[in-house]
Amino acid sequence: MPLPIFHHYPQSPIAEKIRMTFGIMGMEWQSVHIPRIPPKPLLMPLTGGYRRTPVLQFGSDIFCDSQSIAGQLGLQNIKPSAYQLSNKALELILGSFGETILFSLTVRVVLTSSMGVAPEEFIKDRGSLYFEPGWTVEEMRDSLPSILLQLQAAFDLINHHLLENGPFINGDRPSYSDAVVQHCVWFLCGRWEGGNEFIKPFDAICKQRDLIASFGHGTSHDISAEQALETAIKNPPNAPKGINCTYTGGLKYAQKVKIRPNGRTSDPDVIGALRYLDETLIIVDYAHEDAGQVAIHFPVLGYQISAL
Repeated sequence: MPLPIFHHYPQSPIAEKIRMTFGIMGMEWQSVHIPRIPPKPLLMPLTGGYRRTPVLQFGSDIFCDSQSIAGQLGLQNIKPSAYQLSNKALELILGSFGETILFSLTVRVVLTSSMGVAPEEFIKDRGSLYFEPGWTVEEMRDSLPSILLQLQAAFDLINHHLLENGPFINGDRPSYSDAVVQHCVWFLCGRWEGGNEFIKPFDAICKQRDLIASFGHGTSHDISAEQALETAIKNPPNAPKGINCTYTGGLKYAQKVKIRPNGRTSDPDVIGALRYLDETLIIVDYAHEDAGQVAIHFPVLGYQISAL
């Protein structure tokens, strides 16, 4: 099996979270740079239209959302592991906190501060993903002090945990959960001029930042998007098949389903045939002339899943 292929763009904070995880694992990987806003014509044949960044590819198994990416990395026979399956619950809980609270607050600070500076099409695109429908520039700017108070509270909780249990979230062992925290710090300090001053009082988080940065991003090799598509065509999916949970929501093996992130966002539906379902993971089969037959992996948490 070829090395995993990571589809990302360098400025993406979510992609930075996975790049940090590669570094913790000392992992070797292949890199494909993708556009930061749609269209993404050489990525979407692999993802069934899923447009968010990043995406991890093992052959023709395609992992969307950092939850499913981290879970797959935990299955790799690589030491040290950044996502031990024995600690899966804690990593998922911390990952959910990082995405639904910490990152949501961080992205609001960064995007609100970028209004009038960043390209308008970029702000409009990201606003349609992360803000409430009908948002306005004035409303976002008016709410910024409150958002910063909430972000301070979130960082304070993490800092207290690290002071008591650190230097990493899991004590002496760095893990994916540290990348969950630090990709927000990376984004805040790299995209907001007030970021470094804001984070300075949190000594333990700053120490954690330096330690995670020392691991780097593993070893990457640039390849083209066309090579990634060719890899998918040449390698059939290895994903499991069947239903492996008690409650299925009425879903049945091989039936057509649609999947999209929770919330009223501009994300398109991903439509495919249900290949596998358990309590935390759903996989659909999808075919495209440019990618062949692929199996697209999504987490159950955070996604609307329904039969067609």
